[in-house]
Amino acid sequence: MGKLLPAIEKAFTKLRRKRVSRMVFEQNGGVVCYGPFTGLKLNGNANTSSGNLGAKTCGLYESEVIEQIIKLGPFKDVVNFGAADGYFSLGLLVAGMAQRSICFEMTEKGRAELAVNARNNGLSEKVVVRGTADDSAGSILSELQFDPASGLVLCDIEGAEFSVLSEKVLSDLKGATLIVELHDRLMPEGTSLREALVARLPDGAKTTFLKGQPPDWTGIPVIEALSDNDRALVCSDGRKILGEWLIVTYP
Repeated sequence: MGKLLPAIEKAFTKLRRKRVSRMVFEQNGGVVCYGPFTGLKLNGNANTSSGNLGAKTCGLYESEVIEQIIKLGPFKDVVNFGAADGYFSLGLLVAGMAQRSICFEMTEKGRAELAVNARNNGLSEKVVVRGTADDSAGSILSELQFDPASGLVLCDIEGAEFSVLSEKVLSDLKGATLIVELHDRLMPEGTSLREALVARLPDGAKTTFLKGQPPDWTGIPVIEALSDNDRALVCSDGRKILGEWLIVTYP
């Protein structure tokens, strides 16, 4: 029972989190009801965890990142490496923080559901969808007349950030504001990966690190009505370790 019981507890916790999150999502009608992304419609069918759906419709998902974007913006374009269901890509358009979203998403299902969400929000003409982000990203963005000086680049690709954000790609993106979710603490090489990433940033880049914070659910009735345990589960990002982001700006 040494390893079995913790495994069972973990499985049931994940199951309960997804169940309560889906319940909150449905109570909100699949629409973000609070925060800067208010009015964003999500169909809830993307290939990302359903455990985040409730927090998204309450405007609580990665709210610390959204807060940073609001402080740093607005932007002409937002580029998203790992766009998933389009929560950020479309949410920033709804919030008036960007005029166009250029979305890189490696999975066919992700691209399809992103297109559905864009259409449901009347944003299809403001959204460009491409496949996997790699060394060709700079060329693709150049063809799309992306101007780094007025652009935001979001990167959440589950550990691939340390290979995709090569010296070439970072050079192509020079001048853009970058927000990179870091997954190095889950990888064998550890924080040496972020150190190497920072070291290959172009000259003039200013870096700061952002750590995840408990979301403020005060004044959200659907959250307040939950039990303490269910409230904690809905507000959880479900991470194995504390979320961290690298923020890169240019003076």
